[in-house]
Amino acid sequence: MKTDVCQQWDAYMTDACHRKLMMSWEIHLDNKERIFGDYDRPGYAPCWERVKKFFAENQDIKARGINVYMFGAPMHGFFYDEIFGLDGFSISRGVAKEQFMDGGSKDYQFLVVSQMDYSGKKIDVKKFVWPYNEFELGQATRLPTKDNVQEMIFQNGSAKLQKVQEYLNGTAV
Repeated sequence: MKTDVCQQWDAYMTDACHRKLMMSWEIHLDNKERIFGDYDRPGYAPCWERVKKFFAENQDIKARGINVYMFGAPMHGFFYDEIFGLDGFSISRGVAKEQFMDGGSKDYQFLVVSQMDYSGKKIDVKKFVWPYNEFELGQATRLPTKDNVQEMIFQNGSAKLQKVQEYLNGTAV
């Protein structure tokens, strides 16, 4: 199983996003390169696992911002930090189905982009849903849990990570 991240928009990304209408994202790096969310790429490990591995192995590279992409919709940028880089962030995706009384249904796909705040006591969450619907909140605040913190990427030597670990362990003041 390959573990490389997708750093170029290629034929797979075009097919997934423009023909199959998959929502995706791109992470802007401080070295001017990008990482693309190439979910379900055949022969590769799960996308977010590869991204977490990339940052663990390249601790001197920082994420500067995240864009969410859906063909035909405006690109949305989230959580930009051009000076210090993003610290304590995650991206997840999913699908939901709205069931109608007549037996019909409509599928929605969503991406959730999250970032730990500086105190380590809350997570700012932005949700992008396609097609747009009135049932989903576009943004929210969540409390950190061991599960959602485990999915986040923190910078090397992160003060936020230390703060959230103290908070989760009950040792924060």
